[in-house]
Amino acid sequence: MEVLMNNCLTPNDSLLRRWNVLWNELEPARKAAPAADVVENADGYHFYFEMAGIASESVDVRVEDGNLVVEAERKRPEWSKDAEVHLSERAYGTMRRAFTMPEDASHDGIKAAYKDGVLEVTVPKRPESKPFKIKVEFEN
Repeated sequence: MEVLMNNCLTPNDSLLRRWNVLWNELEPARKAAPAADVVENADGYHFYFEMAGIASESVDVRVEDGNLVVEAERKRPEWSKDAEVHLSERAYGTMRRAFTMPEDASHDGIKAAYKDGVLEVTVPKRPESKPFKIKVEFEN
């Protein structure tokens, strides 16, 4: 089977071979950290990690030394011995991401949920750090 890329190069073309060598050199960095979004609102911080294809038993979320740490492992599928891999871009192995906890973050009530390939970790703010309204009493 001949695989044609969008740029019409075949796997035997030297430019494609050079690209694959570069891509493979960058692969450890791709594996090391899942893509993340961090969003703050009035109630807390929401960390979203892209983790499609991760088995639930491999996900580890913890607070350690003032850091929110997320680790997981995506195992490489077992292909038959006669299978020929033409392209392999998905990252496999251990992934790790750590964020320093914000000063106003509470360690109590941290929640984590996994849905549709995204891990969401919600870190509430300490009650004393949330804005609140003060009622003003007027005297006659």
